[in-house]
Amino acid sequence: MIATIGAAAVALTLPALASASYGYGWPIKPFGQAHPVRGQLNDPRMNGTDFYSSSSHSFHFGLDIAAPDGKAVYAVAPGWVRYLSSSAIAVREPNDVTTFSYWHIRPVAKRGKKVKRHALLGYIEPGYGHVHFAEKRDNRYVNPLRRGGLTPYVDTTRPTVSSVSYYDTAYHDLTSATLSGTVKLTVSAFDTPQMVSTWPWAVVTPSSLVWQVFDAGGQPVLAGQWDLGTTLCPLDPLAIFAPGTLKNSFVKKLSVAGVYDYWLGESWDTTSIANGAYSLVVTAYDIRGNQMAKTVDFTVANDPLAVAPAPPASSPAAG
Repeated sequence: MIATIGAAAVALTLPALASASYGYGWPIKPFGQAHPVRGQLNDPRMNGTDFYSSSSHSFHFGLDIAAPDGKAVYAVAPGWVRYLSSSAIAVREPNDVTTFSYWHIRPVAKRGKKVKRHALLGYIEPGYGHVHFAEKRDNRYVNPLRRGGLTPYVDTTRPTVSSVSYYDTAYHDLTSATLSGTVKLTVSAFDTPQMVSTWPWAVVTPSSLVWQVFDAGGQPVLAGQWDLGTTLCPLDPLAIFAPGTLKNSFVKKLSVAGVYDYWLGESWDTTSIANGAYSLVVTAYDIRGNQMAKTVDFTVANDPLAVAPAPPASSPAAG
C-alpha cells in the first residue's frame, strides 16, 4: 500500500494478491455468471464539490455489484449470520477466518442462525440498484476480485491514464513543463468496468499505479507505487487522492463518472537532482494485469543562486 520514494527503480509488476483456498460464486443469480461491477475496493469516496472541506474522505471497502432493486441476494459461503445494521448482514464462515458482508439489502435471514451456501439472505433495497459485497480475511478487507476469490470474473479492458500534471494551488500539464524547487506530481487515472451496468459511465480505481522518473541517460531518480487492489488501504485517503477527486454519482437517474486524481508520492524537491531533461513514466494496472503506460517529458531548471548553500554564520566577537 505504501508509496516508495527514492532513486531505486520499481519493477513494473503487480503486487502479490491475497490468496484463498477456493473460489466462490456471485451473491446474486445466476451464481456461476459474472455480473456488472460499478465500484471496487479502494475506490475514492469523496463527497461534495469542495475536496478538502468534504464531509467524508474514505476508501471503498468492497465491491458494488449492479442489480435491480428487489433482486434476491444469497450467501456465497456457509456460516453464522450477524446483523451489522438494519440493511446489512455478515456471514462468518465456520473456520472463523473469513467473513462476507452484504449491504443495502432488506435482510430476511435470521440473526444468530447458521445458513448454507446459496441461502437467501435478503433483497436489494429500493433506490440502491446494487449490493455492496465485502470479504474480510484475518480481520482485513481483501479484494474479492483477486484470482481465487469471486468467480467467474473476466476483465480484458485496459485502465486509462488520462493526464499527468504537477500541482501547486492548481493543476498544470507536466508535458514539456519546466520545474524548479518543490513540486507535487499527480496523475488522473481510472479503470472502466468491462460489463455495462445501470451506471454506464461509472469508473473504478486501478489496482496499482507505478511511477518512475528517469534522467536523460535512462537512470531512475524517483520511483514509487500505490497498491490499491490487494487489501483495504490503511493510509489517509488524502495522502493518495489529490484535489478534484470525486466519487461516481447517481442523481435523478443521471450517471456521472467520478474523477480520480492521485498524488505520485509526497512533495518532490527538484533541487536534489541536476538541471536537465527528464521523463516520467506512469503505469496503471487493473486486477487482471491489463495495463496502460504514459510517458511525459519535462525539464528541471533550478536557479543556481536560489539553491546555493548559505554561507556559514560568522563567529560572535569575543567579549
